[in-house]
Order: sequence, then structure tokens, then C-alpha cells
Amino acid sequence: MTNRVSADARVAEARNDLVPGPVTLMNSFTVPHGRDEEFHAMWDRTSRYFIAQPGFVSLRLHRALSPRATHRWVNVASWDSEADYRAAHSTEEFRRIVTQPGWEEFPSSPVLYEVVTSVG
Repeated sequence: MTNRVSADARVAEARNDLVPGPVTLMNSFTVPHGRDEEFHAMWDRTSRYFIAQPGFVSLRLHRALSPRATHRWVNVASWDSEADYRAAHSTEEFRRIVTQPGWEEFPSSPVLYEVVTSVG
């Protein structure tokens, strides 16, 4: 029997107070060597859900150039606010999407960030 990933493991840890302004999700994925195509296809299907959510701003998926990187894939998503991020990550549809069979092979480490300094 395959262990399913917990939807809660796919959501950045919450604090007591919400950040009122824009936030950026950086979600690092562990993708076994030889599984890049499967991961990318699952990520692409899953990203369609987020793109349609209120407060979504942008999404980029990065792949490390170094084959030895622990987290060779990093998802960077911008949201208008932490409240928007939390709302999109609290629906039953989100839970269904991120617990689909196959996702257990690609553990992630989601963390929310706020901008403190911007240059350029």
C-alpha cells in the first residue's frame, strides 16, 4: 500500500498573525533522479488550480543546474496576501489535488516569505 502525502504537509507553517501585504511561497521539492518528467507533469496539473485562485499573482518553477542539489526543483509563487494564500490552501479541492497518488514520491518544504528589502 502506498503512503499518501498529507495535505497539511503541503502548506507553509502558519503564525499567529497574518502578514497583511504580499507574500511569496518558496516550496522546495525532493525529486528522485530519473523522475523529473513525472514530477513536472504533476506540478503542471496542480498549478492550474492555484492560477485560478483569488489573490494569485505569479508562479515560477525552477530546476537546479547542479544534479547534486538536495532540492533540485523549487516552486516560487506570489500572492496578494497571506489570507489569499491560506484560503487557496484550505479548500477540499486543494486537499484532493495534493494528496493524489504519486505526490508521496515528491516531498516538499513550503515556506512563506515577505519582502523586507527590494533592489531593482
